[in-house]
This record gives sequence, structure tokens and C-alpha cells, in this order.
Amino acid sequence: MNLPTDVCQQALDASGVDYLLGDIEDGSRPAQVLLRAYQQCMMQLLRGANWDFARKTSQLTLLADATGNTQNVGTVVPVPWVYEYQYPEDCMKARFIPWNYSVQNPGLPPGNITPANPSSPIVTGLGNPQLTGNRLRPARFVIAMDSNYPPPAGSVTWEVQGVSPAGRTVILTNVQNAVLIYTALMLYPSTWDPLFRAALVSYLASEIALPLSTDKKLGLTMRAQNIAIAKAKIEQARIRDGNEGTYSSNLAVDWMAARWTGGAGGWGNNFIDGGGPANPWGGWGGWDSCGFADGSAY
Repeated sequence: MNLPTDVCQQALDASGVDYLLGDIEDGSRPAQVLLRAYQQCMMQLLRGANWDFARKTSQLTLLADATGNTQNVGTVVPVPWVYEYQYPEDCMKARFIPWNYSVQNPGLPPGNITPANPSSPIVTGLGNPQLTGNRLRPARFVIAMDSNYPPPAGSVTWEVQGVSPAGRTVILTNVQNAVLIYTALMLYPSTWDPLFRAALVSYLASEIALPLSTDKKLGLTMRAQNIAIAKAKIEQARIRDGNEGTYSSNLAVDWMAARWTGGAGGWGNNFIDGGGPANPWGGWGGWDSCGFADGSAY
């Protein structure tokens, strides 16, 4: 029972809609409403907490090097950044880029260039200590859009995240051979955490309750109930992440927690040194608030 259709049937049940869904693409009215809501709800929920099951580490593809020391890539990078990387197609939420991932070049994706001297630091004298086994130290980065490096010819820009005829989404940082730790798009329910699935069912039910209800008053009631359930499960996920996935010896400070509610602190919420209200010091990227059909957010 690990198909998207099974998740959608659970959402129909939770929303009080009496309908047996044959397939999410069977063309029925419930299936059409579910198709419009399913992907968006899943993507927002993935950004709503640092889900352990969706954590992924990936070598980034270099697009530009402002120093000019890398062949076959561009040199135009917005200041004050040195390197520009392609945004991963399956990235739902960038968590952090470590400065000290490894002293060795871990290798680049097939078809990409190899820096002339990948083991040397940008500035001499800084050193490059091996920190395997120690905590990763996060670096500053910014997510932006750049029209200087359009996607390759033939790319299906309507279907691939982060690319368009006008340019592409990029990651700007000063880390050479950067690796990104992020929340990945997890399409298969068999890989989901049970709490994520339960939260998605409630979230999806809150979106479809009113459109599919023959009794609009009942639909509003079911929507409100499922929004409350989804918020409670998201809160539990954020608390669990604070207990399982991040570690900090710092004490939580009330004024800082309020300042960073919903995400990390500093530089457009992308300087990874903070989290959300459940763990304001250890989130390393924090999370986004999920928007709900009643206009609320959590």
C-alpha cells in the first residue's frame, strides 16, 4: 500500500469524501483535484521540517569560477562570491554547504570539468585540516537566478526544477568543490517516514475537503480539522529533528528563537547557523512555513 494512489485514498477518507479511487490518474473529479494538490502539498511539506529520511548529500556541478582558474566554465559570478553551482534538480530545501567536507577532491559529476588543482585552498596559509569524524562547519551561500548560464539546448524547461529559457537557479558560495546537504524530493511513499505520510494525508485532505464536499459547511469543518492535525504532526517532526538530527551545546535564547522563527538566521535565511523555533541554534537551514487552505501558515 505504498503507491501515491493509496496516499490519496487516505486523504479522501480523512476529508470525509465517500469515493473509492481507482487510480490517481483515472480522470474522475476526485482524481483531478488530487492531482492538482498532491505534488504541491508534498513539496511544501518536505520544506516544512528537516526530515531525516529525505536528507541527501550531493556533489554540486560547477558553472562558473570567478578566479578564472577552472577551464571550460564561466568566470562571471555575482560579487562577493567566487563559485557558482547548478541547483540540484531534486533539491526541495538547501540545508547547508560544509566548509570542511574533505581535504581531497571527491570527484565531479560525469561530463563536468576537473579543477586544475582541486586540493589547494583559495587563499594560501589558511590550511585545509582533515576533520573527518568531527562536526561539519557550515559556509555562507545564496540561492539566486542567473541568466548568464542557460540550460543546455533541448532541456525540457517546463518539467525540470530550476531551469527556464530565461536562465537557471544557482547556488553561490566561496567553497571550492562544494557539496550540498539538502532535503531531496522523495517520490516513493515506501521511503517516507510514517510521520511524514500521516502529515501529508492530513495536509492533502485539508486541500481537497472543500472542493470535493457536497456539503460546503461539512467541507469547511473537515478542512479545519485536517489543518489542525497536519500542523500538530509537522510540529512533532520539527521537535524530533531537534532530538535526532542536530546537536548543539548552546542554550536556547528566547529573543533569538523569535527572530529566527521559521528558518535560519542571517543572509536571507541561507547562512546556516540556526533553525526554527523547536531548535533555534541547531537547525542548519531551518525550515519553511507550510501554507494552508484557510490562509494560515505553520
